[in-house]
Amino acid sequence: MNRYLKIGLVLSCCVWWEAQAFSQVKIRFGETCRQEEIQVGFREQVYKIKLDELGAGMINIPASLAPGHAVLYGPRSISSFYLVPGQQQEITKLSDQKIEFAGAAKAINIYLNSSFLNDRHPGYEKSEEEFLEAWELLPGKLLSYLDSLPLPADFKKSERRRLHYVACNLLLDYPSRHARLLRLQRYTPGEKYYRKLSELLQEDPSAYEFGEYRRFFKDGIQSLAGKEKSATGKPLDKLRYELDYICRNIQDEKLAGYLVDASMSGYIMYSGAEGMEEFLSLYREKVKDEKQKAAFFRSYEQYTRLEKGKKAPHFSLSDKDGKRRNLSDWLGHYVYIDVWATWCGPCCRELPAFHKLKEEFKDKPICFVSISIDADEAAWRAKIEKDGLKGIQLRANGEDSFANDYKISLIPRFLLIDREGNILDANMSRPSDTKTMERLTTLLSNQ
Repeated sequence: MNRYLKIGLVLSCCVWWEAQAFSQVKIRFGETCRQEEIQVGFREQVYKIKLDELGAGMINIPASLAPGHAVLYGPRSISSFYLVPGQQQEITKLSDQKIEFAGAAKAINIYLNSSFLNDRHPGYEKSEEEFLEAWELLPGKLLSYLDSLPLPADFKKSERRRLHYVACNLLLDYPSRHARLLRLQRYTPGEKYYRKLSELLQEDPSAYEFGEYRRFFKDGIQSLAGKEKSATGKPLDKLRYELDYICRNIQDEKLAGYLVDASMSGYIMYSGAEGMEEFLSLYREKVKDEKQKAAFFRSYEQYTRLEKGKKAPHFSLSDKDGKRRNLSDWLGHYVYIDVWATWCGPCCRELPAFHKLKEEFKDKPICFVSISIDADEAAWRAKIEKDGLKGIQLRANGEDSFANDYKISLIPRFLLIDREGNILDANMSRPSDTKTMERLTTLLSNQ
């Protein structure tokens, strides 16, 4: 294994296509990432490439674009950097995940990836009142750090605005981080926290270019809507609150369109298409980008195929011994499917609970099927061997249609199929969720 995983970005304006100049972004991740897909998010566009056998590739980005913040999405890693079209830049990622910069915007990129900026938090272990007091000091600390650095004045002017939303997103992280640090199953903040959050949700159309601005509005509104869901327990009520909030409070058409798309796309990804019909006219009204609109409705139509009662898409996958296993093999049995990968921490944490369910219902007409989406077959086999994973172990590689047919975009994902091969729940609860045991017990009690 190479010591260095290299990401080299060399920007030049020598490529012309249809009279437009492009910057060539050369990317090198190293052989361990051969044939993997890499994406660069920049100026509301996503540029994709599949790396070659050496883990290298090139992305063309229009050189006419203004400099700005970009995100490099690599296999199991995300790196932020400041992209300057038309100038040379190099980013080298070391095997220990540290990043070194050279070329244009070197000082800016060192700053953006500094531990001070990325490891800052106001103390998520603190009580809500103590946390809010500490958070009030955070924006000033971030600005003082920025002012202490010899960075270009025009960048500093823009960065001061972005840092406000960096701090706002750190506020948003408090409930989940607090629960994790104190090992709480769930934590719901008090009214003071939500009042502060509501106060900060103030539109600034000129800040739309910052991902932190868009994320703060998206996640902030979802956080407020979470209270609504906790009161009723219904995800659809949460979506209804989000869309109502957007319609009542968001004046900027561009931000409103972004938020409606994010809320509705997120809903179908986690909860499916059932119940979405009442919101489709709102989507058509608020989202102006025709390509975005077309992509949403394509996705929506695909998710409708996974509604309860629809025929489950057929799949035929190889098990660890190379034998093909088909969904039809288990007709007459319920099928509970765990979609996972060896590199997914939350997936691996569900494996003991999944095994426990298999033992609990071993004499019942239900099959428990594990389907890995690992690109690395060797890693999948090593995990099976190391952890002694038993039962039906299958792998879906890039050539199979399984991930597309079942709209697998986030994992872990769990599916429940009935004895006739129809969808019961395309977003079934996790093995560790007590609702799963309760539902399966009810389902199988008379079998």
